[in-house]
Amino acid sequence: MRHPTRRAALGAVAAFAVAPKASAQAFPTKPMRFLVPYPVGGIVDIVTRALADPMQADLGQPVVVDPKPGGNSTLATAMIPQAPADGYTWVMSTISHVVVPHLQPVPYDALADFQPVALVAIATSVATVNAEVPVKTLKELVEYGRANPGKLNYLNPGNGSSIHLSAELLKYQYKFDMTSVPYRGIPPGLPDLLEGRLQVGLLPGPLALQHVQSGKLRALAVLAGQRLPTLPDVPTFAEAGFADAQVMSWYTIAVRAGTPGAIVERLHGSAMKALQSAETRDRLTRAGCEVPAPRSPADVLAMWKADYARYGKLVKDAGIKGES
Repeated sequence: MRHPTRRAALGAVAAFAVAPKASAQAFPTKPMRFLVPYPVGGIVDIVTRALADPMQADLGQPVVVDPKPGGNSTLATAMIPQAPADGYTWVMSTISHVVVPHLQPVPYDALADFQPVALVAIATSVATVNAEVPVKTLKELVEYGRANPGKLNYLNPGNGSSIHLSAELLKYQYKFDMTSVPYRGIPPGLPDLLEGRLQVGLLPGPLALQHVQSGKLRALAVLAGQRLPTLPDVPTFAEAGFADAQVMSWYTIAVRAGTPGAIVERLHGSAMKALQSAETRDRLTRAGCEVPAPRSPADVLAMWKADYARYGKLVKDAGIKGES
């Protein structure tokens, strides 16, 4: 017969061993907070809500979308390492997550302090010019910028954003003059682009389409894997001969590093289920996004690391500054 104390000790060990699994199986038991690093109504907010609604239904607890713009996306992002590693606080991380740390001091480690959960969308954008600018292709834009220093200004919706990076990469790769004019998002700068005070804008597909159809803007090329059905005559960057000037603008759900693996997998599965919904896919398409092929959390982390290195090198080599 086993000693009672030994039986108790073995029972305690067994209980400890199954506790994390049991906790993950019970997750979630209360509302979850989904932080957004950008303003209400912007594309990041739209993508976040497109995922939050179906994930809330799947998880059986409220998912509270909480926009916290500021600090060039760092205000919301910095809240994740301060939250418990329990899966109840998420952030919608964009490519800025791995770019901004190269442009300014941030109070976190973009790789070590975060656990990616899922890649949920890839934004498409259209390189446009004001209709008064005498160019019709990306090649002509480059040539015009070389021949007319100081004549091209572009709408920069945020330092470290994919648009900022795309424009700076294009300038760096093809050595022409184009000046960044920073705004707090696209909406504040759009009137200046439409009225000709700015000459160049990389805009989400649906927004670009609206103003191309009105005749105020001209579409030059699409930053996407394939042509947009709404702009079938506009080539992709690759088709236009500028494949080496593309920046993939991704959207990933992330939580604090150290969150139990079973909880990460539960959230990942919920996000993947949401992306299978026709309604979710339609909302993302209308926001100008492509639905990516599924990737595991480990695959997403590898993508983060590769882009952190790639764009860190670009920032250094091209001399891109935080105020660019």
